[in-house]
This record gives sequence, C-alpha cells and structure tokens, in this order.
Amino acid sequence: MPIHALIEAEQEAFIKEEDGLKRAGYFCSYTPPELLNAAGLRHARLFKAGTPAIVSNGERYTQSVFCDFSKSCIGGFDKDAGDPFYLAVDKLYNFHTCASMKRATEVLDSMVPTTMLNLPRLRGEESSRAFFRDEIAHFRDDVADLAGRPVTEDDVREQIVLFNKARRLIRKFSDLRKRPKPPLSGRDFLELVRGFYYLKPDALLAAYEPLYRKLSRSRGKGDGRPRLMISGSEMADGDRRLVELIEEDIGAHIVAEDHCTGLRPFTYTVCETGDPFRALADGYLDQAPCARMKPIEDPLDFSGQLAQEYAVDGVVYVYLKFCACYGATRSAFIGRFQELGIPVLEISSDYSHSDIGQLKTRVEAFIEVLNEKRFDRLLAARAAEAEAAAD
Repeated sequence: MPIHALIEAEQEAFIKEEDGLKRAGYFCSYTPPELLNAAGLRHARLFKAGTPAIVSNGERYTQSVFCDFSKSCIGGFDKDAGDPFYLAVDKLYNFHTCASMKRATEVLDSMVPTTMLNLPRLRGEESSRAFFRDEIAHFRDDVADLAGRPVTEDDVREQIVLFNKARRLIRKFSDLRKRPKPPLSGRDFLELVRGFYYLKPDALLAAYEPLYRKLSRSRGKGDGRPRLMISGSEMADGDRRLVELIEEDIGAHIVAEDHCTGLRPFTYTVCETGDPFRALADGYLDQAPCARMKPIEDPLDFSGQLAQEYAVDGVVYVYLKFCACYGATRSAFIGRFQELGIPVLEISSDYSHSDIGQLKTRVEAFIEVLNEKRFDRLLAARAAEAEAAAD
C-alpha cells in the first residue's frame, strides 16, 4: 500500500476504530512518542495546517497577532466545527515552547484534558538536563494514568530502540538527496516524515524498508537544476503550496529542511542504555535545536552546516506571520547563510492562498538568480581548465 494510503487509513482508524485504546495528541517535536507508545496509547502529532474556517475559529480565543498554526491548534478542537481527527483525542500534551503555543494550550485545557510540560531553553546546562529528566518521568506517570497500566523502564527502553530504528531509516532516505540526482523529492520526504508522526513505528519500518531498498538502487547524473534547503518555521501537514510551487511549477530540487516537520528531528538518536528518562532528556535536548533554544549560535550553526552538507545552491527561509521564534531570529539566520556565501530568499507566509501569485513571482526570480550563478561558476571552471591545459 502506498505511504499516503497507509497514513490516511491510520487517521481514519484513529477517528473511528473502537479498539478500547485511549487517544493521545501532541504538538511539539520535543515530545517523546517513545513514552506514548510504551503506554500502549494510540497517538499522533497534531500539526495540521487548518482551513481558513478553522483558523478563524481559533482566532476567537486569541489575538490576530498569533500565528496561524496556534490558531489552527485551537480551531481544530472546536466542538462544532473542528477537525474530527483532533476531536478524537482523549488527552493533549504540549511542551512550553513559544508564548503563542503556551496560550493556545491554556485555551485548549477548557476543551480537552491537557497537560503542559516545561522545556528548558538552556540545553547545555546540567541543571536543565536534570530538570528535563524529571519532566519526562512526570510525563511517563501521566501517560500511564491515561492508559490505566504501569509503564516500566524496560518498556521505555524497548521503545527507544524501536524509534531509533525509525529515525535512522528516515535519515537514510534524506541522505539519498545528497546525490546529484535525488531519487525522491522534497514533497516525497515530507510525506515520509508525516508517516513518522501518524504510523506505529513497527508498521512504518515494514512499509519504509522495502521502499528505501528500491530508491537506494536509483542512480543518475545531475540535471543542473538548483538545489534548495527550506529553513524556518514548521511546515504543517497540508501546507505544501510552497513545496509544490518550487518542485512542480518551477522545477528546482528541495534537498533538505531545517524545520521541525522536515529533516531536523531525524539528525539524532537516543542512548539505548542506562536510565531511559535521562537518555530521553539528553537525546531530545541534543537534537538539532529550534530557534527558541539558547544559545542562538546552536541553531545557526546547525542550519549552516546542513546547507553545506547537502550542497545547496540557495535557502528559502520561511516563517509564519507573527512567529515569535523564527520571525524574531530571521536576521540572524539570513546573516549566517550570507556569511557562508549562500543566497537566501525570505518569505513570510500564512495558511491562506491569496498570496500564491506573489510567491511564484518571487521564487521564480530567486531561481533565475541561482541559475545565473551556476552558469557563471561553470564558465569560470571551464576557463580554469582551458588555462591549465594551455600551461
């Protein structure tokens, strides 16, 4: 069965199947699904891009200066006009990241049972790691209460091993995009990531492993099209218009993502020995950091290194309007890419479709600049070869 069909079937079962299992939802990539799976819960990351109606419903509880994702999270739980997938959730979990999502979580506590946990910002401090270890242990106790069964350390270790296998496999898929002719598109990769947050890990491995073997055999020469990285705010499930515009309409390659619904969460694994709660705390704090983590040099360094690792010709830096994390830090990210000599296109967006024409014009102009730079480099290389041959 195609990956998309597997995901859709799982979402349908999450809503309708009467299996006696509690449903847990979570928003943030710093939430360890290892604990949800160890408790035997049916779980999913809730990261859909809401329709204009859902965004509008969410705005009734916030202010217009909140990002569309936080409004979508609230609107999805509206009992009259929400998303059936969200409304199937028995309990919601969220880690305190930005102010908008903290407020969204507080609002949602009146709509669905909710637990908010704390995420340290100073990830390098030993006190932060000890604190986060205790938060994760509290999270274990909470999901055990929801499931009505104990969750042992051995249960958690087993899930750490299983999720590490899934992360490594998805990272291997991304590594295929380092080839001159990537055998999968950026949209394809986002669909694989989408499956990580909806499918059970054993089902994911069974479906993804043969697909990886097939794609890894694909070889070909580069086609000369620009290689791009998308960086910035999370790209919600359903928010694919920029990806489709770049890959399908304009014809460039998206080979890497520095955002929390792309490649970024799959650049690390969790230690499989010792105290499993400390292992989860260290593993999640050591993952590629988002912009709310400190010091800011850590996410800047990671983003720059990722762009170089995937040999990108340019970066599209995208942030949701009113994003407190990636809007406020955009100058630092853009400055880092410019220091590395990598051209950057900055885009501020939302979940409406009114700006698609403007987006296309700007992206086409950016791709034209990249093509000119590639052509100039090719001419310079040929001139150098001719000069060397003459000597």
